[in-house]
Amino acid sequence: MSTLLHCLVGERQPGRAKPFVMDQGMAALIAGVAGMVGALGGAVAGGIAAVRGARIGAERTAEATRQQVQDQAAAEHGHWLREQRRDAYASFIAATQAVTDAAKAVTAMEYEQLMGFNRSVQELVKVSSLITLMGPESMVSAAGRTIYAAEAFRQAMWDESRVRDPTIQESHEASERTDEASDAFNEMAFRFVTAAQDVVSNLRQ
Repeated sequence: MSTLLHCLVGERQPGRAKPFVMDQGMAALIAGVAGMVGALGGAVAGGIAAVRGARIGAERTAEATRQQVQDQAAAEHGHWLREQRRDAYASFIAATQAVTDAAKAVTAMEYEQLMGFNRSVQELVKVSSLITLMGPESMVSAAGRTIYAAEAFRQAMWDESRVRDPTIQESHEASERTDEASDAFNEMAFRFVTAAQDVVSNLRQ
């Protein structure tokens, strides 16, 4: 600004004391230049603020988009997990029913009947691997207790089949152990169903 004013008013000559008198036109010119500089400074400041505001807005939009994607992914995963667990639990429950049906089919402790019962227990163990994968830990434990009871039931059934004479005390005791093992298995199967209902219900929330 001082350079511009210096150019406008001229350079004083040495030895001359004639005062400089600014007329109205010169004053208007200087005022106009000063106003232009102020306007440019304001425009630059406004531009910087606008760029900063746009950047902040873009960052907020991006963050909102990321959050939306994360929420959607979490919801989809929750739905997938609920479906997988429900199917795994349903398969296991069906397998426990198959064990019960196979046990009822053992009417004369015949070998083929007992082998059919064995296969039902083996299938139950096989199906439990899905629960081990899908969890949670509480259901893995519930399935483990049910399998343990099924194995005990199977062993009691085979022990009873080895007692040839149904009239002796040993046969009566073996039959009682089989009944107790059957009751224990049914109890564990029922507890598994209850636990599965709780897990699936909580996943819906």
